[in-house]
Amino acid sequence: MRRYGRVAGGVLAGCLVAGCSGLPGMDPAAWQGAETPSATPSSTTSGTQKTPEPSASASALTAEAVIKEYIDRNNKANTALDDDLLARNEAGSSLAIDKAAYLSQRKLGKKREGYTPFEYVKPTFVAPASKRWFLATTYWKNKKKSAKTPTFLLFAHDQGAWKQVYSPDVFDTIDADELPKIQTDASGAATEVDSADGDGLLMSPADFAKNYAAHMTGKGSNAAKSRFASDQFTTGAAKNRIKMRQFAKLTEHAAPAKEYPSYALRTADGGALVFTTFARTKVYDVIQSPKRYYVFQENNGLLPDKYYKFLKVGDLVQVAAHIPPKTASPAQVQVLGTYSGIVAGRGA
Repeated sequence: MRRYGRVAGGVLAGCLVAGCSGLPGMDPAAWQGAETPSATPSSTTSGTQKTPEPSASASALTAEAVIKEYIDRNNKANTALDDDLLARNEAGSSLAIDKAAYLSQRKLGKKREGYTPFEYVKPTFVAPASKRWFLATTYWKNKKKSAKTPTFLLFAHDQGAWKQVYSPDVFDTIDADELPKIQTDASGAATEVDSADGDGLLMSPADFAKNYAAHMTGKGSNAAKSRFASDQFTTGAAKNRIKMRQFAKLTEHAAPAKEYPSYALRTADGGALVFTTFARTKVYDVIQSPKRYYVFQENNGLLPDKYYKFLKVGDLVQVAAHIPPKTASPAQVQVLGTYSGIVAGRGA
């Protein structure tokens, strides 16, 4: 599924006093638990996740054919808000995010007669030698508009079919020619990087996941924060964290969502391009005041009301990031893009 627009609606706050206007809030937060769809964990080494083995031998379809089939099936699933059709095209955190979005749309009673089909254009492909998964860098478009920056589409073989498991949009502050180039051998195959493998890297993919989970909620030492370049996701979060202070006490938590496999490829500069999923939680304890403050989640059927006591929202966040080599200057990980969505929530 494709989000409508590049920025998902966030938590807003307001009060029932004349002259008090609504306040934009952060993107909703997610938590792991029974309310979050699960996936089969991948094999581990010393407790760290490795890229999963394919569930069956990959079919002989070309990457171009996989993309074409995905576009066709996904448009049909989006039109019907059909979970079963969606599950034929997607797996992992992509399926969890988009199934929750379908449920939200159904609860809102959204009609799909006016749905505008989309496509992905100008794709380029790269795959590891195992051919158990591949990465496409492409551009989303429909009849009305097209994206100026790319989307990463990562497909893995799951239950006998190719399914999209990551779809982060590159931030609009990053030009396509600024994206890291993938290292390939003479055959054109890329090199996979396991989560625990920090050879030559500023940090391993597993360490990136752990450290960025703290960074995305404003936690961690100044030294730890300095290892990340500024990105739209955490910058926007920090600004909105400040704006919410007068309305609610905000408690945040984020952690790598280990039930969803991570993937990484070696880049030409000796670094790594990594894809991983995070689960976030945010609890807004509304400040009790004669002004009657409240918080609400705009345009989401899972959280349809205004909440005067508390609101707990959860989302899954897919992140694409470039981990530089140890010799890089500045020695900073650059988050390139995200895809996220609410998967659970409640309030009073």
